[in-house]
Amino acid sequence: MTPTLHDRFAQAIRAFLQRVLRRPPILPPRRLEVAWTSADRRVMVDGALAATPREGACLAFCRRSTGAERDTYIISHPLPPEPGDLSYHRGAVVSLTARYFNRLITLLATEPRGTGIAVLHTHPGPGIPGWSDDDDIADASIADFFFGEGFLDPAAPLVSLVASATDIQGRVVPRTAEGVARMPIARIRTIGPSGFDAYWTADHPEAGEGSIDFAFADRSVRAFGRDGQRRLADLHVAIVGVGGVGSMTADHLARWGIGRISVWDPDVIEAVNPNRSAIYTYAQAARRLFKADVIAQELPGAALHPQFRMTAHATDVRRPEELPALLDTDLIMMLVDDARPRHLVNAVAYAHYIPVLDGGNAILSTAEDDPTAETAVVEGGGVRLNLMVPGTPCLWCTGLLTSKKLSLAYRTREDKAADRARGYVEGLGPEHAPSVMPMNVMTEAMLLLRLQQLVYRLTERPDAEWHYELLGSTLDVLPRVQRAGCPHCVTHLALGDGAPMPVIE
Repeated sequence: MTPTLHDRFAQAIRAFLQRVLRRPPILPPRRLEVAWTSADRRVMVDGALAATPREGACLAFCRRSTGAERDTYIISHPLPPEPGDLSYHRGAVVSLTARYFNRLITLLATEPRGTGIAVLHTHPGPGIPGWSDDDDIADASIADFFFGEGFLDPAAPLVSLVASATDIQGRVVPRTAEGVARMPIARIRTIGPSGFDAYWTADHPEAGEGSIDFAFADRSVRAFGRDGQRRLADLHVAIVGVGGVGSMTADHLARWGIGRISVWDPDVIEAVNPNRSAIYTYAQAARRLFKADVIAQELPGAALHPQFRMTAHATDVRRPEELPALLDTDLIMMLVDDARPRHLVNAVAYAHYIPVLDGGNAILSTAEDDPTAETAVVEGGGVRLNLMVPGTPCLWCTGLLTSKKLSLAYRTREDKAADRARGYVEGLGPEHAPSVMPMNVMTEAMLLLRLQQLVYRLTERPDAEWHYELLGSTLDVLPRVQRAGCPHCVTHLALGDGAPMPVIE
């Protein structure tokens, strides 16, 4: 029977739908970023620019950190050129000699599998540096040599950077079956003990002024200018733990103008939470709503930025499926009194180059184990704030994390209760630690003041730990130092995806 026009049309529609349904989904392009320390940036960029008016160059190692929405290329351990490592043609155009590459190859053989390289050169003078024909040829030749000769694994990163006196451009140069590709770097993050910068390259310009209502931020703008408000809008801050301090921090970050916040907390609101927290109500406690979900519901209405983004994870941050989302953030605020997630986030700070502010407080009182006490004597207490970033001591270096504390944290509630019943309480602490609103407010204020210092570079002091002593009303900077060869920060430094993460098995 001859098909009718209607039949042929229906067949064509079915064939079209089958092709579309079989087609893989179109995923949004992944954002590519570079992260390095302020110290390494100075060695590479300032060192190379010192060759002005000629071009300069520098090599370094590079490793990938894979997030859910972005890939970060961590550049570390620069290898400054020595005499004879650079040559010049046409008077000022730089070339890297075989001697320089041989030095790099020798060291590359001792690095973990998956380690790549970063090549930086300069175009002297101000302005946005463009890619010249010589640059394109050089990048293709380096990729063909290192990948073709097997010095780099096929999946290892090769990053090319060009810097002027004022700007930096970057691209990733993978070698595919079709040849050498060039993928632009969108953003370059520079981190250190005294500051944090995020620079958008010309390939992906930052959001325009229309996305920020500066009139609403008038008092902040009068303090740090419009550019200062843009810096806040560009940040993606993670908060691990949104209890007393965490809920206040989330609320105030949104009101301050942070552009994106992600929170992790598996707990529900209980009746003891509202009197020492922000946002939460007794009605929410009666319904046992998840803290993270309530934060996600309430924060957009208080956020300054009109394009504010909020992501809630009502689960343990140590779950392996949560790690990529955590690696998408620019800074982590660690606000839980649990050694297990602190151990994970501590590792992320150094392996993946994401700064961490870890804060907490404690009150020692004669009533802490007796909720029926009519009177109490406060015997001590204080607030602690630590910054974990390459170049500062980690929580293991300072003794705030120890093997004993970590092992005790893995004990079940039943085991802890049994130990207390037997009179063994060393290292366990009270089941219900004292917590009051003023101490939580003080902790949150110190967190935001330290973040303000980092964003606006208000000081060059590399303070690793602040401590507020309750009874003496003193605020001190504690002399913390990094332990040589520390297996939790020094040996994991800049390993990115190659670093083992203490996630839940």
